[in-house]
Amino acid sequence: MLAPQHQRTIALIGKENHELLTTSTIMIIGLGAVGGYALECLTRIGVKNLIVVDFDTFDPTNLNRQILATHQTLNQKKTLSALERIKNINPNATPTALDIKLTVDNLNFIKEHSPDFVIDAIDDLKAKTSLIEFLHTNNIAFISALGAALKYNPELLTTTTLNKTSNCPLAKKLRSLLRLNNLPLNEINVVYSTEQTTTPKDQNNHPVLGSLPFVPMAMGAHLAHYALKTLIERK
Repeated sequence: MLAPQHQRTIALIGKENHELLTTSTIMIIGLGAVGGYALECLTRIGVKNLIVVDFDTFDPTNLNRQILATHQTLNQKKTLSALERIKNINPNATPTALDIKLTVDNLNFIKEHSPDFVIDAIDDLKAKTSLIEFLHTNNIAFISALGAALKYNPELLTTTTLNKTSNCPLAKKLRSLLRLNNLPLNEINVVYSTEQTTTPKDQNNHPVLGSLPFVPMAMGAHLAHYALKTLIERK
């Protein structure tokens, strides 16, 4: 008899595909708003072998949009909160937490863990550029999240390749940096928003990265869906 928590998932994607999920390894790098929601989706559909990577802790400003952030997890490592969340949803999961801040020189840990798919949910430009280059060079399947801050409307999210992006400052910077190393932008899969926004400012006229939960939540779901689709289509 099927475990009740997986019955509706299997009813939609089939037993064979669900078994594929339970034996696949997915790495999520970045456990903020976008990465947290991607983790939530993947955990709930039955992915057991999850590798979560982050170095940061939660602070009160995370409470308005990050699913792993609660008053109980403030000042706690994001990786620890992720492990607790995974096990509370699926006690049979076998997650791994890596307390790592990505740099140009420490990316080999990804190959050491042999993920079947990687979700890039970090927003540090330098680290993100290095990560994308590493994943592409090593032929590791992945998708990258682009900017979710300052976005209001989840209906304007789309999954495409980096060369087709527009109205996203992070995408523009990534395109420039990756072209310097001759990476084919049409092979870099991303989720991004086409929404045009302006940056709000505080009383001292300093820019503020305003945010709402709608776009990060939907973006995380897009990333998780793409991971699922990729794994199923290449079996």
